[in-house]
Amino acid sequence: MKKTGLLFGSFNPIHIGHLALANYLMEYAPFDEVWFMVSPQNPFKEHSELAPADQRLEMVKLATGIEPKFKVCDLEFDMPVPSYTINTLKRLSELHPDHQFSLITGSDNILTFPRWHKSEEILNNYPIVVYPRPGYEVNEANTGLSKFVKVVEAPLLDISSTLIRNGLNNHKNLRFLLPYGIFDFILKEGLYLPSS
Repeated sequence: MKKTGLLFGSFNPIHIGHLALANYLMEYAPFDEVWFMVSPQNPFKEHSELAPADQRLEMVKLATGIEPKFKVCDLEFDMPVPSYTINTLKRLSELHPDHQFSLITGSDNILTFPRWHKSEEILNNYPIVVYPRPGYEVNEANTGLSKFVKVVEAPLLDISSTLIRNGLNNHKNLRFLLPYGIFDFILKEGLYLPSS
């Protein structure tokens, strides 16, 4: 069985923190592969703040192309919106029975995990790997889900897509917070800029 970590996100846009996290987890979780699961619409986020799904997908492909153990998955693009994690996990398991899928999530998300659609079913069927997020300290004992989760001490990188979007909207050059080629793609496509 191939151990595969699933990093779900809007990737609006993808940034170096996403890649650093995936790299760390691949080596220390450890995983054979990390799949970037691009969500066309997150049920907890406003649709209006998202760049078009096909452009976010293209940025993730561009950012991850250099690492063969990073895969990009657009499965949720063909599923009902909003996409629920449990439905995606079940579909992936059907399509790839030779993979042992684990859900990767931040400490901010694990604290609200009981609000997720069919969270108990996820807990009973899929390992969960939790990485730290600033301001959300968790350990395996304080999540309330201790027997289901593994907390990893990944580097704490206080970089967010919101920070990048806000900076770009204020004419800031944040090229080095983004993977190679992404800043130029954003400028070319006119994403996250005041005129967009």
